[in-house]
Amino acid sequence: MIVQTPSKVNLFLKVAGKLPNGFHAIETLFVPLQTPSDELEIRFSADGKQEITVECAHPAVPCDERNLCCKAAKKVLTAAGVTDSVSITIRKNIPVAGGMGGGSSDAGAVINALQKKYGFLEDKGAAIALECGSDVPFFLNPTPSTGFGQGEILTPVEGLILPEIRIIPMDFPISAKWAYQNLAPETKEDPRTLDGMIAALRAGDFKAVAELLRNDLAPAAFRKFPLLELTKQKFETENPGWKVQLSGSGATLFAVKAY
Repeated sequence: MIVQTPSKVNLFLKVAGKLPNGFHAIETLFVPLQTPSDELEIRFSADGKQEITVECAHPAVPCDERNLCCKAAKKVLTAAGVTDSVSITIRKNIPVAGGMGGGSSDAGAVINALQKKYGFLEDKGAAIALECGSDVPFFLNPTPSTGFGQGEILTPVEGLILPEIRIIPMDFPISAKWAYQNLAPETKEDPRTLDGMIAALRAGDFKAVAELLRNDLAPAAFRKFPLLELTKQKFETENPGWKVQLSGSGATLFAVKAY
């Protein structure tokens, strides 16, 4: 089985305090992108061993039990009462630890693929997805959606007119854990709101969309990694009418066309 897995950007990401479980609460707008995307090759063996093997040529991707695909496959097989073994080959195109959801997308695709093979779980794999990571639930049904809680409380948003988006890859990763641990303290109320972003997108008002781009994880990343700010300024200078923002926890940047 060959599966293409999309990436994502967050056109809006507000960190709204802490949840009882210790995770940060967010308000976000997920937008899936078909490029870049990873490719998974999934093979099944009815050998009764329930062994999960993962292969990936990218040196930064673990191929043991730390891999989200491995975790996802094991959890689905166990929940479904299946003892088959699964072999997964990952062909990476989405930046690793780049804030575009590559590992989460791959895990979501594995959850979906195994359910198609062995039967859907009662919750369509939602609980397993959240156990694997906060972004994984979005990739069970990657369509433009608002996300609350850890990002798992999802509502598809219809009628959006999306601007042209360009990806600006960086050659270093940023840990999502680091990004949340180093949140910049709020000094004043931010007028940019999720409702405002959705309204601007539905109106096709790309100038407003550019002004409403928000990522509360970005300030710490820009302070820690000056290259991000330099790259942002260079791109916006060379491409008038475009606005650059950090993708998720970074380090990938993305730009939207504001006209």
